[in-house]
Amino acid sequence: MKPLLLAPLFAGIAFGVDFDDCYKVETIKLPDGVPPEVGAIDFASDGTLFVALRRGDIIRAKPSSDPNGFKWELFATGFQNGCGLDVVSPVKVRVIQMSDMTEAEDTDGDGKADSYMRFSSGWGLSGNYHETNSLTRDGKGGYYFSLGTASHAGPVFTHVLNDFSAAGHRGRNFSSVKWRGWVMHCDDKGVITPFASGFRMANGIYRDPDGNVWCGDNQGDWKAVTPLYLVEKGNFYGHPSSLNWDPAWAGKDPLQTYRDDLGAYNKARTKATVELPNKTINRSAGEPMELPRAGGFGPFAGQLLVPDNNSTRISRVMLEKVNGRFQGSVTHFIKDHGLRSGNHRLRFTADGKQLYVGATVRGWGTPAEGLQRITWLGGTPFDVNMIHVTKTGFKLEFTKDIPDDLLKDKWKVSSFTYQPKWTYGSDEDDKKSHEISSITRTGKNSLEVKVADFSAARIYQLDLPKAESADHSQLQNRLFYYTANQLP
Repeated sequence: MKPLLLAPLFAGIAFGVDFDDCYKVETIKLPDGVPPEVGAIDFASDGTLFVALRRGDIIRAKPSSDPNGFKWELFATGFQNGCGLDVVSPVKVRVIQMSDMTEAEDTDGDGKADSYMRFSSGWGLSGNYHETNSLTRDGKGGYYFSLGTASHAGPVFTHVLNDFSAAGHRGRNFSSVKWRGWVMHCDDKGVITPFASGFRMANGIYRDPDGNVWCGDNQGDWKAVTPLYLVEKGNFYGHPSSLNWDPAWAGKDPLQTYRDDLGAYNKARTKATVELPNKTINRSAGEPMELPRAGGFGPFAGQLLVPDNNSTRISRVMLEKVNGRFQGSVTHFIKDHGLRSGNHRLRFTADGKQLYVGATVRGWGTPAEGLQRITWLGGTPFDVNMIHVTKTGFKLEFTKDIPDDLLKDKWKVSSFTYQPKWTYGSDEDDKKSHEISSITRTGKNSLEVKVADFSAARIYQLDLPKAESADHSQLQNRLFYYTANQLP
């Protein structure tokens, strides 16, 4: 009888759509006794999910609707901290571990790999724990892969793999062995060539359907916060230690050169496409991944997700081209709602309706480790769908019709810059608060904000007021950052 008595109290009260009405987060049970340290994940063409565990095993299972019902089996073993995985077929995988990329194949049909072959190698390994790697397909049978630098918090072994550079063994994060701090390319035969330099710890790399290669990096020395980069051949992305392996720097000291001349450093480096502020948005970028363009996962189709390896959140990046170059804005896709920390690998199911999230962390945040999935339930949250920069400010498009309250001058707009240098991270420089000249409705679900003293080469912080859509949904995100490298 209680529900009947309460029903009149709620009559006429409309409840809006929240994130939890649109997406469900589940934790997938891994086999008992298996350390749940997920280095990489990928799907086979038949839908089988493969999981690389950092302790050395590759396990697989057909996904079950019951998160506790996965029937896991061991497929391959013996890998050293495998953090990049490509499932070539249901019976063949390629794993990039610390020292090489190895192909493991089940040739006799018993369900376990019996053939192990080195597919690619040629980079160095110092023995330092920080030198992990990740990969993405190049679309031609080969790969792009990122090679992490070493950390001052860990040792270098007496005997190393490949060439050793004493000059490279300097700095907070360093590149004492070959090609550390680089994004490399290998062809379909496994032959490697250097592609781009200047990375500290690009923990995840992704090639989108248009052939653009994306990777993040981690705040630290020479990384002011968490950047997202469009990786292009021959570019230098800011961490000098990698240049010890660039022939153009033979006999020179890149670390000292750029410590002494930040002006020359700023001219040489390629700036981030989008900066992800460390404290408020993303502390440690994982593998970028595009939301399915065909839909199937709600709004935001074609935008990039960037997991945060050090917090319970995944960032959503809204890219656009300005004067032919990518730049854009960032906010949260998910923050909390049952998501664990340590998430750094992403894969969508073939139908695009579920996102699997692999997590591992070496004590940098809790709760961490394991495997989760996010399922779209069919709803649409009230949120900013896209931000476009103009000559005088921004145009914002929302997922639902906006109320007149959003047109009132309750917004806050500020801006700042970053100067990466040899210290661990950088504070905001040249901070400004901006007056809002006007806020104008441009459609049922869009508006334009004109900002005083608006200029390029700055990061803009937009703090939106609370707002409620016509269906009584609350605005999900109110904090946004736009990296305005250029203005139209």
